[in-house]
Amino acid sequence: MLKFHQDVRLRIGDVIVQYRLINKDTPVVITFPPGSEWITEQETNEQVKLWGFDFFKKQQINVISFIHTGQDDYFRSIELQNFIKQLGKFIAMFPDKIGYGSSRGGFAVSLHANALGLDRALLLMPLSTYSSELAPWDPKVIKVDKATKYSGYNKDASGCKIPLTIIYDPLNKSDRLHVKRYSCQIQKLKFPGIGHRIARGLRDLGLLKKVVIDFVHDELDVDDFPRLIRNRRNLSYYHKGMSSNATGKLTLRRKKVIYYHKLMWKLKHIEDEPRKMATKLRDSLLKRIDESQKFLTGSKNFLPAKTFVMANFFIFC
Repeated sequence: MLKFHQDVRLRIGDVIVQYRLINKDTPVVITFPPGSEWITEQETNEQVKLWGFDFFKKQQINVISFIHTGQDDYFRSIELQNFIKQLGKFIAMFPDKIGYGSSRGGFAVSLHANALGLDRALLLMPLSTYSSELAPWDPKVIKVDKATKYSGYNKDASGCKIPLTIIYDPLNKSDRLHVKRYSCQIQKLKFPGIGHRIARGLRDLGLLKKVVIDFVHDELDVDDFPRLIRNRRNLSYYHKGMSSNATGKLTLRRKKVIYYHKLMWKLKHIEDEPRKMATKLRDSLLKRIDESQKFLTGSKNFLPAKTFVMANFFIFC
């Protein structure tokens, strides 16, 4: 039995669940994180907030958040599936059961949507499967399948039966083909030129909170979405994505237009370039050091962290 009016953490195998339920007469949101969000065994005993938990808690929205321990977990265990079935029976009392996930989290939401009895879900660039047999066109899937050698039955989320609202970049081949695999009712919101950075793009445009909250309250204006993302031309990675010619359909005339706007953007932000490069280098180093520390604390390797980082400095950069 789940509890109301308190923060609760549970462990289900290699998955941590954190939830806060406030009102059984209002929607409940179930969140699963992208692959970049995971915690170590040490962090399971700390008050590390799960992806999406604080956001919905601050909005006074019922929330149940999941996260995995270790980098290579894909929310497919039998233990988790059994818990999901029981959870689905409990949350049936809520008037609107909503899923929210990004990338790997989108896979997890759609994989467990039927068992949870969700009414609808908002997915950002979801992966529909981690089976290279089902998605031989996705390098990420091929890499994961080769590394995990997963042979269980929880490998295909395209059988999701609930209505989905999916935000993705149609110019990204892998993401486009993942969306195409879903056979349920889909509302497609296209965010071209962003690549596999949908959450980042929405955040940088100041739209992420609005889009998510509007969706939860069933007030998202899908017809207005193209207008909202028009300012994506001010994002540096938008120009990079558009010039990559992912579809192979860029004519010489289109290329000229894209490179012209890319040049204009760079000239407009030329003073920011040195600072941007320094920030990027700093963030890269901090990320690699953090990953190294997680690797060391989460494994039986007793090589000192400082030695490990220095030995891999040039590889990480």
